Amino acid sequence: MQHDADRLRAKRARSLDQHQARQDQQAHQDLGFYQRLGLEMPESTTAADTFLISIYCERWTQADLDRGQFSQGEAVIEREAVDADELQRIAQDHGMDSPSASDPRHQPYLWFSSSTPREDREYFEEGVHKYYSLHIHEADGHRPQPTDWQRIADLIGVRFDHPLQPQGPAHETEGPDLCP
Repeated sequence: MQHDADRLRAKRARSLDQHQARQDQQAHQDLGFYQRLGLEMPESTTAADTFLISIYCERWTQADLDRGQFSQGEAVIEREAVDADELQRIAQDHGMDSPSASDPRHQPYLWFSSSTPREDREYFEEGVHKYYSLHIHEADGHRPQPTDWQRIADLIGVRFDHPLQPQGPAHETEGPDLCP
């Protein structure tokens, strides 16, 4: 009961923070605001490093494990906009450690998940295994592309078996050529 109340308070606080941030951003983008003050409007801001995410939890009891199918799932976070720092924190808090595919080019949709159960009170007292999945609906205002998936994986510390190669110029290594 206390856990649900804490989660609800945290969700409300995040919602209020996001609402305030949207109001602040709108004030900064209001041309009339700057004209009334005799100032020039600053350059428009971009949605760089903004992610629209959801986190889902699968709850497995011993009976579920025996059956091979979980019976209870819930959305922990539902379509919430977060920045890169918050995405890193959320991924770490929920134990995200594996991608749903071996390559970020596997389209149209990927997600990240935890491969070990969260060791919380329910785990130790009731044997309930909770696994989480992170779904990215948008990256910087658009549906994620392979480069976005790679950037997100790098950001949260998850590795693809076949990652995208850096697109920068190839540099020769300095030093003597040791091959005859």
